[in-house]
Amino acid sequence: MTTGLFDLPAPLFRLLDALLSPLPAAARLVVWALAGAALSMWLYKLLSPQRKLVETEAAALAARRELNAYDGEFDGAWPLIARVFRTAGKRLWLALPPAVAASLPLLALVVWLYADYGYRFPEAGEAAAARAQPDGYEASLVQRDNDGHRVIVRAPDGDVVSDVPLSAPVPAIEKRLWWNVLIGNPSGYLPAAGPVDRVEVALPGREILPLGPGWLRGWEVFFFTFLVAFSLIIKKVGRIA
Repeated sequence: MTTGLFDLPAPLFRLLDALLSPLPAAARLVVWALAGAALSMWLYKLLSPQRKLVETEAAALAARRELNAYDGEFDGAWPLIARVFRTAGKRLWLALPPAVAASLPLLALVVWLYADYGYRFPEAGEAAAARAQPDGYEASLVQRDNDGHRVIVRAPDGDVVSDVPLSAPVPAIEKRLWWNVLIGNPSGYLPAAGPVDRVEVALPGREILPLGPGWLRGWEVFFFTFLVAFSLIIKKVGRIA
């Protein structure tokens, strides 16, 4: 089984993304950032005790102002400092559990974006080096007209020890690990009893922006910039504590 818990919504994401296919990839990422921000902020507002958070924030602000206005001996400031930390801790305690719960759908979205927007298969004539772990084994990415892309691993004597289809453009394939229950590898896993633990493939990354350094052209910076911006706007407009 290649699907993890956070991969379950991926078919729905792909269906909705297909409906947005007339838009360029950058525009689709903006839509996904808006949807992710709106959903996570709505869930946070629904799950969090907003009135208590407002009251706690007001108490924390009053404590900070009182501490800033204090002009006495240092010993006399300790009760004020303790009050500042106490109100800040209370607010964190109230906000953290709903914030974590509200981020779970967003995490599923990010997992899908990584799989579908992160990398692509090399085009004809474009090389993609592969490296097997442990050292001593030779890995290669091959493309067969009737069988798609496959990762071939050979032992030092030349015998094939693994022949695994790479059905999705993922940069690594390995033996199944415990955390694959949460996030699976869409291309499957290396044989558990095989001698090779991991194969890394230098797949080319998908470029969302045509300009700038390589790290800026991918989906990550573009998506998270809009996600943070939309989240702050929704928080402000929706008066979310």
